Amino acid sequence: MKGLLASGSGATRCGSAAASVMLACWLASACAPSGGERRDEGSASGELGVVVRIAPDPSDRERYCAWYGDARAGVLYFGESAFWNAMRAAGGDPAADLREPGPQLVGRFDLARERFLPPLATGARASRAGTWDVLAHPNGRVYFTTFYESAGYVDPATGASRRFESAGTGLNELALGPDSRTLLATRYTADGSVVVLDADGTVTAEHPLARPDPRVRVAPKSLAFDPVRREVWVNTDLVPAAETRPALEGVGVGHDARVLDFATGRELRRFAEPELQFMRFEPDGRGLFVWQAGTRLALRVVEPGRAEGPDSGREIPLDDAFPAQHDFVQDLSVGPDGRVLATRWSGAVHVVSPSGEVRTAQLPRLAPGGLYYAAVAVGDRLCATYCADVEVVCAPLH
Repeated sequence: MKGLLASGSGATRCGSAAASVMLACWLASACAPSGGERRDEGSASGELGVVVRIAPDPSDRERYCAWYGDARAGVLYFGESAFWNAMRAAGGDPAADLREPGPQLVGRFDLARERFLPPLATGARASRAGTWDVLAHPNGRVYFTTFYESAGYVDPATGASRRFESAGTGLNELALGPDSRTLLATRYTADGSVVVLDADGTVTAEHPLARPDPRVRVAPKSLAFDPVRREVWVNTDLVPAAETRPALEGVGVGHDARVLDFATGRELRRFAEPELQFMRFEPDGRGLFVWQAGTRLALRVVEPGRAEGPDSGREIPLDDAFPAQHDFVQDLSVGPDGRVLATRWSGAVHVVSPSGEVRTAQLPRLAPGGLYYAAVAVGDRLCATYCADVEVVCAPLH
């Protein structure tokens, strides 16, 4: 999970993950999107074929936005949270969302009809945190995190939900584990970890990540499981420890990527450069990695069992003038026809065919500071969550 600053006309990367209390968005002056005026659900056509859907806010006391998304069986599920808008209104306080109670929901969007479905209730009582990441699991459940409160799941078919109270707080991004009974999560806290859970939310293992420097803490973000090598890939934010922050001159605080042995949690490899922005593995073990080096952004497609580092696999250039201080690849998805979609905050969606041809769809920037998070393919169109309001934008895929 990446954080950013909305400053003037552009967003600037700010350490990361939308919200650790430890991180406290120390670059804070205005750490969130600005969304413009509220609109009810409707459509707009900034260009031919573009449809914008905006749902009413779940609360009259807070302004929510659509966040991380995941699709299954023609439905795009996504987190609904007031985190960004509350933090901006509070001058950069990442805990501002906790000041007001509100519904804790998982949003739903019908990809065929391009319409919202009623959201799913997570079963929270007197909740103050919104939902963050979601995982539409093959077992039919939709798992979610809330960071400040417990994670859990909700069953769209029955509405039944369960909270993972024993797993604690701080859970951030989710990924499938080695089988249908295993989940992986990052715990984005001071000296963070990779958490292994069973399908009912019991923690079966937890692997802390080692500091590269005693003055730096490691906060893990996204993660993915390699089913062939049985390894876990995770990218991180390296942030200054509160007690050493004034003495950090010359210390390389930034990001790195780690590869862990799934069974033991032992760190096998670490990469500081280039930056690994996002990764995923297909069920057969094919790896997809977006690496950023300076102004160069590239996708690497790695055959099963060959994912070893930044030079693995076939490189497919995405952008040779990537504005690294203002943009980020937040999600990778694979369409039914094998096309890979790499979604950037800015709304640039790189569409890569199985043969390696790249086309880039540019979704409209509808609100100052609004961010795109997750795009999925449906037929000849794509739909993406847009974090300004509870918003999904659809456009031609070609």
